[in-house]
Amino acid sequence: MCGFLGAVDFDKGIELLYPALNKGLKNISHRGPDASREIRTNNLYLGHNRLSIIDLSSDANQPMKSINSNAYIIFNGEIYNYKELKASIKKTTFYTNSDTEVLLEGYLIEGTDFFKKLRGIFAFAIFDNRFEQNIILGRDRSGVKPLYIYNKGNFHIFGSEIKALIPAVRDNISVNENVLRCYLNLGYCPEPNTIYNEIYALEPGKYVRIKKNDVRKSNFFEFNFEKENNFDFKQNVERVEDFLRIAVERNLVADVEVAVALSGGIDSSLIYSYSNKVNKQIRGITIRSDDKDYNEEEIAKIYSKTVNGKHELIDVGRELDLETLNKILHNFDQPYADSSAINVFYLTRATKEISKVLLGGDGGDELFNGYPSQTWLTYVDKLIKNKITKKGGEAILDLAKIFANTSYKRLLKRITDLWTDQSYELLYDWHSWFPRKTCYENQSPFLFDTSDGVNLYKSSFQNEAPHEFKHYVVFDYFRKSMLSDYLRKTDMMSMLNGVEYRVPILDEDLVGFALSIPFEQKSSLRESKKILRTIHEKQYPAETSRASKKGFTIPLDTSLNKEEFNIIKEKIQKKGNIVSSYIKKSYVEFLFKALESNAKSNGEISRAGIYQRILMLYSLSLWDNAN
Repeated sequence: MCGFLGAVDFDKGIELLYPALNKGLKNISHRGPDASREIRTNNLYLGHNRLSIIDLSSDANQPMKSINSNAYIIFNGEIYNYKELKASIKKTTFYTNSDTEVLLEGYLIEGTDFFKKLRGIFAFAIFDNRFEQNIILGRDRSGVKPLYIYNKGNFHIFGSEIKALIPAVRDNISVNENVLRCYLNLGYCPEPNTIYNEIYALEPGKYVRIKKNDVRKSNFFEFNFEKENNFDFKQNVERVEDFLRIAVERNLVADVEVAVALSGGIDSSLIYSYSNKVNKQIRGITIRSDDKDYNEEEIAKIYSKTVNGKHELIDVGRELDLETLNKILHNFDQPYADSSAINVFYLTRATKEISKVLLGGDGGDELFNGYPSQTWLTYVDKLIKNKITKKGGEAILDLAKIFANTSYKRLLKRITDLWTDQSYELLYDWHSWFPRKTCYENQSPFLFDTSDGVNLYKSSFQNEAPHEFKHYVVFDYFRKSMLSDYLRKTDMMSMLNGVEYRVPILDEDLVGFALSIPFEQKSSLRESKKILRTIHEKQYPAETSRASKKGFTIPLDTSLNKEEFNIIKEKIQKKGNIVSSYIKKSYVEFLFKALESNAKSNGEISRAGIYQRILMLYSLSLWDNAN
């Protein structure tokens, strides 16, 4: 796991840009604290910061040159099946034991078809000089590892984080207003767009070939979100068990120690159990909070005791201060406001003292219907399409009763607010921490047209979008909120601490099979994640398999003190602040009054909703001041 930066200019060369490129590489030095190296020619620059995980020797440092010296590679990630691929490559002598060399030599022999064989998390750039100079950029199928690209004429720059690109392109980028407006609803910037018009994220499962006067994007893989298998529930459970076991075994491939992020949830505890079967010394790491609504210490202890595994508890509740929050938010390069990033920061910071590699449970909810909303939104969509009136839609009150930890009145309002939505808008508005239909004192808090954000959101990954709504729900959670919010959070926070975050449930083969399982086998109105819960019951006490889901987040309202919130308020309300162009000042006042009184606004805004919206506005302010 590493960070890289590359640039090519087929017309003018890059010599004059070298100081900016060198600065850009230093901007992401945290991603690779073990080694740093650059190469440059008249028109090419490749820089790499290495976090050594597989083949710890200096021979495996990058940029890496091919055996015949016709190509170079810079690579971020891991190829878990590199040993099998290496054995299948004929007529080649290998000089390292690294997965990087296997990727480079496999490409040189088989071309881009070799990418289809890869199992892992990766983003890479290959400079191929055999016939004519060209660059090939690629990204893994689920988008676990990021890759950002800027193209202007015959100048191209690409890297693992936006902050690596900025020094070289600062004078040639502009704010994407539609993305900014989208952020003000969702709390993140949806890929493949970024906050800058000129910089984009390469889509998962794609590669780009760049030549002089020619840039072509192609798929090496696409998931099928519509095809369902014909297996019954029991058969699908058995197959998921097999795929999950193989996925965890793959993710344990490393030449350093590996740990597991152990929360109270189904997904991480399954990974912990399967990991423990392979390695009894593997440690589970759990965040402990003073707030009982967020603390998962006791259930994590049950998991570790059940498998007789090693376990570490980490206290973070009293550590957070404004300086740390600022460090976290600044690292994202774009406005970002998911408060669970704070816990991931502390979790991976503690992991660094134990291991360079951490396994997490990301993807289980998105692929196996772990969010109750995935199921009941399909029913809301049916009611709307059958022209049930908004008043008639209040019949779904009975559905709300199954969510014991959710304010009944607040949930009802959120559901009925969706009643005029199109199908794709249902999902956008549900994901939004700051919904478009937010209202206070009979007025909207927004000073802009909120349709701009939802239209941009709809357009993302439309080539993959299935037609039937139940499949669209899975597609949306997997390709949108998980990709742009959750995976960016884990990558940016883990790499800030020099830790590699792996995601076994997003194994390519497991994902492909999970997508084929009929929606109804995954969940019902009264039970989420049925398949994974069934597997869980085989390994842990039944009461843990039926426990309600807790978010992996931190209670920001009690973690920062009053003085720190006053500083946040002052910065948001400072004259000329960007927030004042998009959000009414009176609504900012309303949020801080609600925070001080712990008000629920008559049930229409939750405790988390208050501090999440404040965080959204504050993150935007910090980003704007830094730029």
